[in-house]
Amino acid sequence: MSSKILISSVTSSPTPQAGQSSRSSGNFSTDTLPANTINFQWEITSFGSDDPNSISFIVARDVSGGSDPTIFSGVVNGKYTDVYESRSLYIANPHGATANFVVSVYAITR
Repeated sequence: MSSKILISSVTSSPTPQAGQSSRSSGNFSTDTLPANTINFQWEITSFGSDDPNSISFIVARDVSGGSDPTIFSGVVNGKYTDVYESRSLYIANPHGATANFVVSVYAITR
């Protein structure tokens, strides 16, 4: 039996933040995981009238003084991804959003 445990959530704007080319949220962490985490599941909640199922984005890792690698691309509501532990991830390149939205990351455990 698997379970779903919220490990992080972050608010993203629909466009890049001021002075940023693609970053649309602050950093969030996935470095404290429950035992036996096998996947992440991503959920989107919209503040506006946007359909959460029409929003997509990438997840990148913040590298101080370096270029930020893309960790997950094409993330959509309900998507499952591999586990990636980091304390400095952020949302970037959102598509399909006209208002702020919340991205919640769940650990799927077995």
